[in-house]
Amino acid sequence: MLRHLQGLFLFFFSGLLCFALPAALSAEPSLPDSPLVEATPLASDAFDQVNASARGLAGLTSPGGDAWENTSAWKDYSAWVDSRWSYMNRVRLNAMRNWSGGALGELRDAHTVYYPFSGPDFLYVDTLFPDSKYLLMAGLEPVGSMPDLAALQQQGHLPDYLKQVQTSLYTILSASFFKTKDMKNDFGNGLVDGLMPAMIVFLAHEGYSIDSIHYVTLGGDGQLHEHAKADAHGVQISYYRGDRDNLHFLLYFQCDLSNDGIHDNPGYVHLMRRLGPGVTYLKAASYLLYEDYFSSIREAILNDSIGVVEDDSGIPLRDFDLNKWNVTPYGNYTGPIDLFKEYYQPDLAAYYARAVPSPLPFGSGYKFVASRSSLLVARKK
Repeated sequence: MLRHLQGLFLFFFSGLLCFALPAALSAEPSLPDSPLVEATPLASDAFDQVNASARGLAGLTSPGGDAWENTSAWKDYSAWVDSRWSYMNRVRLNAMRNWSGGALGELRDAHTVYYPFSGPDFLYVDTLFPDSKYLLMAGLEPVGSMPDLAALQQQGHLPDYLKQVQTSLYTILSASFFKTKDMKNDFGNGLVDGLMPAMIVFLAHEGYSIDSIHYVTLGGDGQLHEHAKADAHGVQISYYRGDRDNLHFLLYFQCDLSNDGIHDNPGYVHLMRRLGPGVTYLKAASYLLYEDYFSSIREAILNDSIGVVEDDSGIPLRDFDLNKWNVTPYGNYTGPIDLFKEYYQPDLAAYYARAVPSPLPFGSGYKFVASRSSLLVARKK
């Protein structure tokens, strides 16, 4: 039964080594009892190669120019990315940035943001929470490897690789989420072997430089451990914009967040606690948190979060104790899409009718048209 239900929900749900340090740089200092591995900066040559490939994947040119920029495959890909990003900025991202500054207030400055059921969606969570120090993401898809576009070009694989990345990005750059049914094919087809390329596209296009990449495993106590790339279930990426003294950390783990999965390895919920308290973001989460067999992660979110920002596919309104939470509605609650129609919340519809919600100037989640979208912003009292 569980396997059948997970199959239904997953329809929408939503070789780099560590290099030696250059003499002028030192590793990011570890905080006392930090669960992270030491963030060792990439050596100079590796830094240039990784960030040139990242910019290339994002459809952006590098200052010194790279050979792939002269290929028709990359030029076509770059033009497509540029057109989709222009569209996204116009209809969604700019509005999200403006809205978050007012509606989220102090939550926007959260030190830690939890984003379970994220897949590789760095773009949306960073747009709403650009100042977070730690971003903790999770999905069922493998991490994959950081591509070297120069090597792919030399091997004759660059056109196919770019085409596969473009296919994988189509839905989120047109709507606002990844389809996990498609992700199984898009991110596991040999050339594109996981979520890393998509995360890298978002990092680079939003103006970040990648400082380090460490493949990791997650212990049951929430401690990260360095691991070989081939079978790592997690990655720790440190990145910055402008000033390296202000490092951010993206942590992605391939893990099962059902009760059975957390029972077998409680590392994700322990890492939440060790990095928290934080703010949780939930978007296009397949209504998994409505189910009893996802009660453990639901309880962890409610216990360890100072705020929750979610569409109606996240935690049901009934699970927020209004004696402990202030819940502010935005937009219009028009119910789930037909695939999830059994998760309609009459109490949420009544709450919207009583509260007279403020407008939501952008679309998000499965109903990605602004006039049909809703978000709840919950703050713990």
